[in-house]
Amino acid sequence: MRNVKSAPETEPASALPPDTLSLDGDGSPRPHFHESRPLKIRRVSMRHGWYWLIEGFMLWARSIAFLSFLTLCFVFGILAASIPPGIGEMLGAVLYPGLLLGVFNGCRAIDRKRKLSPGLLFSGFRRYAFDLLLAGFCNFVVIVVILLSTRLIDGGMLWRMSFNAEIPDIETFFSPPLFHSLLYATPLIALWAMVYLLVPQLIGWWRLSVPKALIFSLKGCLINFLPFFTYAFCYSFFIIVLSAITINFLEFGLAAKGLGVVACFVFLLITSPALIASFYVAARDIYGFPRRRKHKRRRPSSAQDERRKQRESS
Repeated sequence: MRNVKSAPETEPASALPPDTLSLDGDGSPRPHFHESRPLKIRRVSMRHGWYWLIEGFMLWARSIAFLSFLTLCFVFGILAASIPPGIGEMLGAVLYPGLLLGVFNGCRAIDRKRKLSPGLLFSGFRRYAFDLLLAGFCNFVVIVVILLSTRLIDGGMLWRMSFNAEIPDIETFFSPPLFHSLLYATPLIALWAMVYLLVPQLIGWWRLSVPKALIFSLKGCLINFLPFFTYAFCYSFFIIVLSAITINFLEFGLAAKGLGVVACFVFLLITSPALIASFYVAARDIYGFPRRRKHKRRRPSSAQDERRKQRESS
């Protein structure tokens, strides 16, 4: 009977980015691995939006301390970068994709039961710093252009609320110009959020350039619009329930008011890591991970065999 050669085994998807996996202990690259699966966008059912939220909480529960630590470092890092006047907003937006990718890498390490390290927070900047910083700068430019265009509608009220943290009075807040400005800016920002949502993962895991990552992120969100709608609806429901509970606390005086503040803080502390983990689950279900397989080692030719035998005999 003829011998049938078995197909080469593929290395299972791991919990770290491809570049991190392709390095030996001393930092030298391993040349015998390469990408073997092309990037394909999967269409998932509508109920996956609910599953993403549940699996995000389950993933957070598997390593509460570590994922909460990464999330707090990510949040405080963005806030610290936004402090310098004049360039703070731009600096925070530029650093956002790289730090967010580090939190996603932490989620991936928890998911695949790999070694957890605080250095994962900066793992996105190891070899993709330029693309991630460029993606953050593109995000900042688009948001600024959208908010600047609202000055033609409300005279700059929404711009001052966003960048100068100016809180208008009640009459100004409910005025028609500001309402029309919000009505104009909200769909544009929501559309850009769909374009930008999964860009850090596509850059860090699939080695895509910024334009390709934006295109694939938009395609993934449009193809899976119903699951993302379910996800947004479920998360908004939790926020509404929390707001109702907090309002009930506030009706009972100062002691209950303190409990309401504590409830809000605990809710944000719990949901922020789970929210990021749920976006990791969404990216995993829609795009998957690149797999790696070994190169076939080239067998030496007969002439090389003869030369090797001559060297050994001499």
